[in-house]
Amino acid sequence: MQSRTVDAKTLRRHRAFVESRQFAGELARIPLKWRGRVVSQALELMSVWHWNKIFEPVAVQFVREFAEQYVPAGVDLSQDDVDICATAEKAAENVKKVLWKAISDTHARDLIEQECSDYGIDMPEVDDNDLRAIIARVVDPRWWRRQLRKVVGRAFEGGNIRLGYVHYHGEPYASNDAVLSRLAQNRRNAAALEATIVRNEAGQEFSIAELAEKTTANKTIRRGELMLRINGFETIAKECNDQGLFLTWSCPSRFHATLHTGKPNPKYDGSDPRTANKYLGKMTALARSALARRGIGLYGFRIAEPHHDGCPHWHMLVFVRALPDYTTPHVKDVASRAIRVMKRYAWRVDRGEPGAFKRRLDVKRIDWAKGSAAGYIAKYVAKNIDGVADHKTKEGYLITTDMAGDRELTPSARVEAWAARWGIRQFQQWGGAPVSVWRELRRVPADMVKQAPPAMAAAWDAVQKVEGEKRACWARYLRAQGGALVKRDDLMVTLAKETKTVSGRYEECERVMPYGVQCRQMVGVVFKSVRHTWTPVQRHDARVSVGLGFPWTRVNNCTQPAGPDFPADLSFEPKATPASVMFQPDQAAQIDHAWLALGACPWPRPVVDGRPAWPAPAMTADEQRQALASWDAIKACPWPRMVPVPDKSPRHGTPRQVADWRVGRLDVSELPIDPNQTKGNAP
Repeated sequence: MQSRTVDAKTLRRHRAFVESRQFAGELARIPLKWRGRVVSQALELMSVWHWNKIFEPVAVQFVREFAEQYVPAGVDLSQDDVDICATAEKAAENVKKVLWKAISDTHARDLIEQECSDYGIDMPEVDDNDLRAIIARVVDPRWWRRQLRKVVGRAFEGGNIRLGYVHYHGEPYASNDAVLSRLAQNRRNAAALEATIVRNEAGQEFSIAELAEKTTANKTIRRGELMLRINGFETIAKECNDQGLFLTWSCPSRFHATLHTGKPNPKYDGSDPRTANKYLGKMTALARSALARRGIGLYGFRIAEPHHDGCPHWHMLVFVRALPDYTTPHVKDVASRAIRVMKRYAWRVDRGEPGAFKRRLDVKRIDWAKGSAAGYIAKYVAKNIDGVADHKTKEGYLITTDMAGDRELTPSARVEAWAARWGIRQFQQWGGAPVSVWRELRRVPADMVKQAPPAMAAAWDAVQKVEGEKRACWARYLRAQGGALVKRDDLMVTLAKETKTVSGRYEECERVMPYGVQCRQMVGVVFKSVRHTWTPVQRHDARVSVGLGFPWTRVNNCTQPAGPDFPADLSFEPKATPASVMFQPDQAAQIDHAWLALGACPWPRPVVDGRPAWPAPAMTADEQRQALASWDAIKACPWPRMVPVPDKSPRHGTPRQVADWRVGRLDVSELPIDPNQTKGNAP
């Protein structure tokens, strides 16, 4: 390899090139925050190739490849949330315009896919690939807003990690941009929940924020339930003499962008934390399958948390037991056998790199004589929710609370922002009975279980909590269900489900929803749970916000569901105009005002007695343009489609007006008609 040392003259040439207008065009897509470090890396790369005098193409190629990976096409990473909302509105409007050009269902899908790719996002994924449901999403600015926030947020955070902003000596776990964005989102969500009032069938009214405080959305309740379940697993493990292990599973070096010293990792391959988390999930899934084939049962909890550079690692508190089909009965130490299997998969990828055998899988055996197994994981549960202010790592670094302007950035807020940004599930239960049945049992009233079989009564009693008298017990619940290693087919208490037609924001769909529980000891009997039906309550001071109606097809020009006498389909072929509905003048006026309030138009068109059917046959070009402008003012359109007659009237104007017309700033209809074609500046 050639030396990277360059003389002063060559260095000046390099700097002159990166400051040139040509290179500025390559940097146009790069956010301002990144440009300094991108240029620095480009200069470093140019110094390697200076001997061959081909440094300019190398720098241009580096910037283009960086922009292609971290700057999605059609997306401005420097925009804030207000700009993202405006972009979402623009994208939804663009889709509405291009869909009118569709001549078939396939053409409509192609147009939607092209519009989505222009903004670097994927087409909506819906059941049965229903075109009606797809169109309903892509014409909604809220759908675009969610997708753009995800794309912009992850791309910007990936670039921050790649350029070395996220590490111990800078912005640990997650960049300040991600944390501030998450805090702002939490404030918006809290305000929306507080402002939304709902009422149940009993007439009780609450804000959604008050209801959320009674669920696991409350961090205190969430942490308490996690510790309750962990303690329950530990109780079962002691009763069954199961061996406990505390594992820390890490990724290979190529997933880490920054070294502990804060310098870039030369082995980094550009993988983001989401990719690294999928790697950990794949490797642990293979290890669990291998343990199951060898007859080793495993249950416990795993917690995902970030390294200093955002790369995830997993902490796992697991308990192992030899099952009846244990394949190596001569090996009495089941934990050692399980560790050997898991290390085989932990070292499976990049096993030759230095430190792989030491750092890839760290194992600690649980010594019951030294204390509780829950103590091994309690710290990680607390630090990843809201329990501790400082995070001390095994490398000896202490991550403390930071300040960004007037905002306090705590370590737990950084971890929460990291998990939300990359869509990583922080806590997951392995083995044991499902928590969904546990939560559904809490909704079953006491009078429903008076004649219940023993398993049902025991499970119901285990989940009940009486303040100051009785605590819920996860271990008793597991015993009633059949143990910590019970299979799903052998559960004593399961959910009772029914299929319901749910009217969502975009379409009606069939969903399987629980409405109680059922017990294997009493087949055919459902212990129904108490569920409330909540409906929003409109406050007097709230404004009614009605979404913009858009026709899903060229037949249905409104968003109302089609009735039995309205055979709307998804074909974009023009249909014949149906017979107009006749209204009295006062009725037509009321209908026109109602549709105007929605920003749409009815179909079939109402015709008032004494008025000609639309469109009038003898309309001039100016009258047609005025009519089209009136329809555009209410965000609607006439039917059949009106094609404006080309304006061939002679026009005249001042030189400034003609110049504005030529560049498109002035419409030709705004120029006065020239009564004498031989005079004036005719465009």
